[in-house]
Amino acid sequence: MKSRIYTVTLNPAIDQMIYLREFVPDITNRLTGTKECVGGKGTHVSQNLNLLGVENTALGIVHGERGIKIMDMLKADGIEIDFQYNEKGNTRINYLLIEATGKCTCLSDKGVQLTEEDIQKFTDHLKEKLEENDFLILSGDASNCPDPYVYNKIIQSLFGKQIRIFLDASGETLKKCVEEHPYMIKPNQDELEYLTGIMIQTEEDLREAVKALDRYEIPVVAVSLGKKGSLVRIEEKFYRVYPPEINVCNTIGCGDCFLSGLIYGIVNELSAEEMLRVATAASAATAESNLSVGFDRKRFTELKSQVRVEQEKR
Repeated sequence: MKSRIYTVTLNPAIDQMIYLREFVPDITNRLTGTKECVGGKGTHVSQNLNLLGVENTALGIVHGERGIKIMDMLKADGIEIDFQYNEKGNTRINYLLIEATGKCTCLSDKGVQLTEEDIQKFTDHLKEKLEENDFLILSGDASNCPDPYVYNKIIQSLFGKQIRIFLDASGETLKKCVEEHPYMIKPNQDELEYLTGIMIQTEEDLREAVKALDRYEIPVVAVSLGKKGSLVRIEEKFYRVYPPEINVCNTIGCGDCFLSGLIYGIVNELSAEEMLRVATAASAATAESNLSVGFDRKRFTELKSQVRVEQEKR
């Protein structure tokens, strides 16, 4: 049976993109435009996978009129959804200030606080829905949950099903979740330092920090380094990835797109080098977009040939 791919967004949002030349405090700032997108890292992964031609199902918990709007927007993009809907409350809005200089500032609402009953109902549904060898992407903010280790609870509920867990989290959530041996984690440098306690100042420090995660037996560790690219360990092999030169418009959502590209590569059984080219090119194309999610497919194809991947000795 073909593996199914599911994304989870426990605190989705509507991203209100606000464009201006430059944000200056204490004066009236004139906008050059606005745009709405679906927000939340899990939904972003779903949308990017959809652009890459990978069928997937977006799951999560939404509330009120904004929750209905999010579901409608995802369905309009051709994405299969399976959200838990609560009539009370209203899903949050994120305000993203995008300056012409490339600076991006996110003002994020806390979101509707979930109850233990909400989480239990959602977890029970996941357990019933997912089958052996399915992919589950746990990503983004879960600060609206009563249990800060809700991802652990979800992973533990699926024990024995051999689900491939892709984790994109930070702080204590990440630190606790690695104990569940996910299939992949995608920390940035700050998150890797927090996770390992190693201060990273050189490329060698970076490799040592990744090696320090060996005890967690995580098959894929992908460390995103922004404009410097990434360092990815797949099983016993290290790959240093260098992105193409681009004109950055907006860095919001690049990490979600990078993760989507990695999942695409695994689903399609690409070589490690080709998978990393796809992920990096998609992320770079996203950085050239003025939206929080999505990319131009033609530009993605152009950039893919410009990504440099070097396999390194462990």
